[in-house]
Amino acid sequence: VDKFSNYLARFTSYIFHPLFMPTNGLIIIYFFGGVSGFNKYSTDTDKSTAFFTISILFIATSIIPLIITVVLKKLKYISSFHMPSKEERFLPFIFTCFCYFGVYYFLKYYLDLNLNSLIFYFIFAGMLATMLGFFITLSWKISIHMIGIGGITGIITLLSKIHDEVLLYPLSITFLIAGLIAFSRLQQEAHNTKQIIAGFCLGFGCIMSGIFYLISH
Repeated sequence: VDKFSNYLARFTSYIFHPLFMPTNGLIIIYFFGGVSGFNKYSTDTDKSTAFFTISILFIATSIIPLIITVVLKKLKYISSFHMPSKEERFLPFIFTCFCYFGVYYFLKYYLDLNLNSLIFYFIFAGMLATMLGFFITLSWKISIHMIGIGGITGIITLLSKIHDEVLLYPLSITFLIAGLIAFSRLQQEAHNTKQIIAGFCLGFGCIMSGIFYLISH
């Protein structure tokens, strides 16, 4: 049982790594979010724009940070891809924040894509969560994995509010994944319960802060 639990914990930590969460978030929005101009029923032009946006986000927030992380590991700045100590997270976080800011600026101002404003909001909120996570991790080892899944849970919850319809299936799956991630981080003794809860609340809160914008408009 212990061997299986350890294997499940490692597998979960890798498959739901924070680097993949921004891309996963946009994919979920595309298939389940019902966002105008950014869904599977859109026109061919809008579908092409959506695919391009997801691809650029994947390169900027997954591939480039992954390459940087591999280089830092080769240079022995970090001991593993999970960066067990808060000191190891300093440089990777800075680079990731720059990548977020870069892709947001590139998509919104340089390319001037015809994207629904909600997509830009979700990217911005993800950038905000990453930056806040960076400042917190300088003094306290908050769970980055839980920030990621908290953000995706926030996306689905906010979309449910926008459409006045609970996206029950994706929301249920996301909460199940959040539980698996929390289990894996505790099983690997990477975080304590407070760091797990704080990470989820930070990711969720950054996305859900958009509800105040919706209420005021």
